[in-house]
Amino acid sequence: INPYVYPIAAFSAEAQDYFDRLDTAGDTTYTPYKQPLANYIDGLVALGGAYWNTMESAASFVGVGIEGVVVPLRSGMTTLTNNNFVDADLNQLTGLIGNGTNKDISTGVAESQMGQNDSSFSVYASTRENTTARMMGSGARNYIAGKPTNGYYANVNDSSFPILGTGTAVPNFVGVSRSSATEITWLGYGQSGTTLETSTWTPDASVFTVFSQAGTTYTTARLATYHVGPALTLATLESLQATLMSEIAAI
Repeated sequence: INPYVYPIAAFSAEAQDYFDRLDTAGDTTYTPYKQPLANYIDGLVALGGAYWNTMESAASFVGVGIEGVVVPLRSGMTTLTNNNFVDADLNQLTGLIGNGTNKDISTGVAESQMGQNDSSFSVYASTRENTTARMMGSGARNYIAGKPTNGYYANVNDSSFPILGTGTAVPNFVGVSRSSATEITWLGYGQSGTTLETSTWTPDASVFTVFSQAGTTYTTARLATYHVGPALTLATLESLQATLMSEIAAI
């Protein structure tokens, strides 16, 4: 096909919109990583629903510069705020590293924007947290934390899980998803499970942050990406993120 006669779009409209917003933010670092980022976005778009259309917040901390870590994947997602991260904290292949003291990313997503029994959130850790500090969380009801020695643990809508997976290898996706008043699923270290739960909770105005739990118990983990939104199949999202990481690493 002659591109001068039949112009070929290099990227989908959704991926190009993301790149345009990275440009506006002043990020030039992302250019060599366009294809992996576009592939990730296109995978989410193809799934639609909670993976794209109604996802509340998601961003990539790999394949971008420090200006790009606060650019959400989809136009219309809430505004992200970088609290104290600098360029030296960022590695394009592995993501942002926390300092355990005062660095986090506010997603702008309040618990009240989530369904009472229709929610999910996750992080992709390049290096794990070995204390009980929070890698992501809001208020007192929702968080993902490290577990000393091995595993992660989480609290979802006032329902606590002692360990999500029992491995130690990273990088690793860890997330939780609640799709009903009685069922919560989790995935960590490639292991998964379902917990029967009878309690529910009333969402409040506390905001999800990444690298802390709403500005407390900051993590020292290095994170590649995250999401927060309605319930979804965690393994599906994990697969897309694992592909993103491998394609970024190959650049």
